[in-house]
Amino acid sequence: MPHERTYIFDNESCSFVEIKTSPRERIRKAAWLGAAALLLAVAATLGLDRLAETPEELALRDENKALQQQLESVNRRLDDVTEDLLAIRETDDELYRVLLNAQGISDDMAQVGIGGSNPYPEFSRYSASASDVLTSNAEKIDRLERLLMLQSSSYRELTELAEEHEEQLQQMPAIQPVNGRITSGFGIRFHPVLKVRRMHPGLDFHAPVGTPIYATGDGVVKEAKVGGGLGRYVKILHETAGYVTVFAHMSKIEPGIRAGKPIKRGDVIGYSGNTGLSEAPHLHYEVRDLEDNHLNPLHFLAPSMTPAEYERLLREAEQTTLIFD
Repeated sequence: MPHERTYIFDNESCSFVEIKTSPRERIRKAAWLGAAALLLAVAATLGLDRLAETPEELALRDENKALQQQLESVNRRLDDVTEDLLAIRETDDELYRVLLNAQGISDDMAQVGIGGSNPYPEFSRYSASASDVLTSNAEKIDRLERLLMLQSSSYRELTELAEEHEEQLQQMPAIQPVNGRITSGFGIRFHPVLKVRRMHPGLDFHAPVGTPIYATGDGVVKEAKVGGGLGRYVKILHETAGYVTVFAHMSKIEPGIRAGKPIKRGDVIGYSGNTGLSEAPHLHYEVRDLEDNHLNPLHFLAPSMTPAEYERLLREAEQTTLIFD
C-alpha cells in the first residue's frame, strides 16, 4: 500500500506543499488515538453493562435492596423487644423479688454484652453497609438471648420461692383450734392444781368434752399419745413454716392420727377433754418454734380474723388470770 501523504496549500507560492511528519510524531499521534479508543471502549462497556442488565441481575438487585430494608426493620424490632424485656426485668427486681424477699440480680449478672473488638469477623467480607447491619443484628440477638436466659433463670428461682412461700403460708398455725372462748391467755397465771403462779405457755379454750379440735396449719404429726401433765395430746410439725403446735388434755385422738401422718389445716385431729394435769374440760393450745421456745398463739390468729374478732380475743386473753391446767 503506497504511503499516504498530506499536503497543505501555500498562499505565497500558490501551490500545494507536502507536510513532512517525523516518525516520533506519528507514534505519538497513534498512541493518543489508541488511548482515546480504549477509554471510549471502557466507557461504552460500563454504560452498556448498566443499561443492558439481565432480568436475573435486576431481580437480584431488587432482592438485595429488599433484604437490606428487612434487616433494618428487624434491627428496630430487636430494640423494641429488648426494651420490653428490660422493663420485665426491672419489675422482677423491684416487685417480685421484694415481695418474696429474694436477693436482687447483681450488676455483674445483669451485664450481658458481647465481648471482643470484632466478634463477627465473618461479616467483614461484605460491603460496609451490609456488614454494619448484619453485625448490629447479631449483637442484639445475642444480647437478647442472654437476657432471656437470665430472666428464665430468675423466674425459675422466683417460682420455687413462691411455691415455698405458699407452703409456708399453708403451714402457718393461723386459725382457732376449737370453737370456744379463751379462758386463759399466754403469760403468768395462777395454776389451779399446783396452787402457784407460773408461766402459762399457751392458750386455754373453753370446750366441753367431745368438742372437735382442728389442725391450725398444714404439717405432719410429730407425736400423738398420752403423757405427763398434757394428758392425751397431739403435736404437729410445720417444718417449712418453722413451728410446732401442741393440743393437750384431749379426751380422744381421731383414729388414724399418728406420728408421720400428713395433716391439712382444718382436719379434725381429736376431741377436747380433761386428761392430764387439768381441772376442767378445755383445750390447752401451744405454738413453739423449732428450738422449742414458746410463742404467743394469739399472734398467729390475726390473719384469719376480722379486726373486731381479734380485739375480742385479745380482751379475753388479757382479762383471764385463772388457768385450768
